[in-house]
Amino acid sequence: MNGGVFDIMRGKKYLLTAVTMGMTALSLAIFGSGFAAPMTAHASTTVNAVHQGMSGNAKTINNAAFQAMINKWTNSDGVTVHVPKGTYVFNSGTIKLHSNLKFKFDKGAVFRITDGQRLNIAYPSPKAGYNGGINDITWNGATFQGDNTAAGQSVFVQSIHHAQNVKFNNCVFDNAESPTGHYIDIDGSHNVTVKNSVFTGFNGSMDFKEAIQVDYSNKKAMSHKLAGDKYDNLPSYDVTVDNNQFLPVSRESGQVQSYAPNPIGEHAVYKKGQAGIIHNVYFTNNTVVDPKPFLGDGVATIHFKCVSDLYITGNKFINQHVLGSGNYIYLYNSQADYDMTNLNITDNTFTNVNPTKQYVYLDSKDTTNPMTNVNISHNDINTQTKGIPFVQGNFPLTSAGIKITDNDVKVVDPITTTVTAQKPITETTMKPDKKKPTQKLKKRKQTNKEEKYYGGLNTQHAQLKSNFKKYSLYNHVRGHKNWNIVTFNWKKLKNKRVYLDMRANADTGKWYRIRFSKNSTTKYWIRKGALQFDKIETEEYDRELNLMKIYPVYNRVFDDSLLAKQKGTTANISERRVTITHRAYRTDSNGHQTVYYQMKNGLWTRAGAFDLDS
Repeated sequence: MNGGVFDIMRGKKYLLTAVTMGMTALSLAIFGSGFAAPMTAHASTTVNAVHQGMSGNAKTINNAAFQAMINKWTNSDGVTVHVPKGTYVFNSGTIKLHSNLKFKFDKGAVFRITDGQRLNIAYPSPKAGYNGGINDITWNGATFQGDNTAAGQSVFVQSIHHAQNVKFNNCVFDNAESPTGHYIDIDGSHNVTVKNSVFTGFNGSMDFKEAIQVDYSNKKAMSHKLAGDKYDNLPSYDVTVDNNQFLPVSRESGQVQSYAPNPIGEHAVYKKGQAGIIHNVYFTNNTVVDPKPFLGDGVATIHFKCVSDLYITGNKFINQHVLGSGNYIYLYNSQADYDMTNLNITDNTFTNVNPTKQYVYLDSKDTTNPMTNVNISHNDINTQTKGIPFVQGNFPLTSAGIKITDNDVKVVDPITTTVTAQKPITETTMKPDKKKPTQKLKKRKQTNKEEKYYGGLNTQHAQLKSNFKKYSLYNHVRGHKNWNIVTFNWKKLKNKRVYLDMRANADTGKWYRIRFSKNSTTKYWIRKGALQFDKIETEEYDRELNLMKIYPVYNRVFDDSLLAKQKGTTANISERRVTITHRAYRTDSNGHQTVYYQMKNGLWTRAGAFDLDS
């Protein structure tokens, strides 16, 4: 047996002898949860969280049990906490860790917080200095899951102060970042590694905050201020963030519900960096998809202030449903006497990032003190926007210590959608009822003197009215050449929603071409009177808003009875700040309401495309 496995059951006393090759036999007397004194964890000791009083039943609050388990096992030799499969619920509070803890989560083991609650996981620092905090904390396979509801954003935060040798491996941080803070707050700490993990969702009221902040030992920097901690403005260093994903929380449609977290960075320097500056930060081989755009000067998706030995290498930066920022990477030297040096942005891929200013901006408050040993090379850029520079600076970028080379920019065509009107159904394309022989269609002469057809986006829909069975289905509008009533078995109809792609005005009335499922290729014509359209109420509305997300744009409100056509997407609009002229409320047959805005260019799009706080 390699080490002891200790399961503590309430009210029972166990004696376990653990024998490890090359070690003497070790006997430990272990008592139940009623035993108040802390216990010493020996090498390779593993405890089961459930046997220690925690519950994964998705109901029981685990704050007290989790803290009691941590307190129970001293940090002399280290302990592994095994977390079995289950959902472990927490509410607001603070959990204090100590040194030499390893957490090992089974697949399906989830720490969960909801209803706007916030749990701080604190790494205490009772003394100043790099050795003033705790050390050797590992999280393997942990999932920290929150939500964003009417009660607010639910939060898990790791507040790491003067700690060293902290590791996160294969973890998931899901929709639980503080609107005013971070997932992982690294303050005056070193040797912190985050690998193979996933970070999702950010609903920030302070939207520049990062998932991983690399910062200083200062009260203002801390996500959670723990009583008794000592602060000394020491910078964090030796931080590795490798092979992680930073993703949005998406709706079923694929549209972004919550932006991806800003992955990494920092925004402050304390006491002018007298205690040192952030250094040795490695952001490598990560994927960042759809972070929130930042349009102002001095802000960006990745922002560092006074940093050296920075490596942003081998990452994939991708925008799918979100428009680009003004800058994507922003490096700023705010101190006239500090030399920002050894800055590397290499071998990254930027796909549809499409910034409005530039991809990388180098900014020095004192332009006579430029950055040195800068290497920005071998980056691949796939963009829809021509003429956007890759690197810019407020000082000359031509000195011998600055290498900007082999950055490959490829311009692709903007996203457009071509709507092609389909031909009316004919005898050869109409599918017969399988239970009946093929319907014999009559040959007729055209009697309509006037027929006008209007195509529309084929994902629009309407509902059949309650009296729809009194209407017939046609292969063409009545009065067209070879029109016929088509036999259809109404009993096989599963719902009353129909999809539309064309309408017609003819001598015989107003008609719509319909199909009974979104992907069906069989189409019929029916009179307008059989259909109930969404209610659309429009009003004048005068406001300027920033476009933020990639949404389709239409010549009319989607599902308008006149049928809207798609005119590309918001990515095709060159201006990012637009004037709104009208607002429309579309209410469907289930009472669900969707808001649309009409821009000054006459096009409509969903309200979700805009930053409504701008």
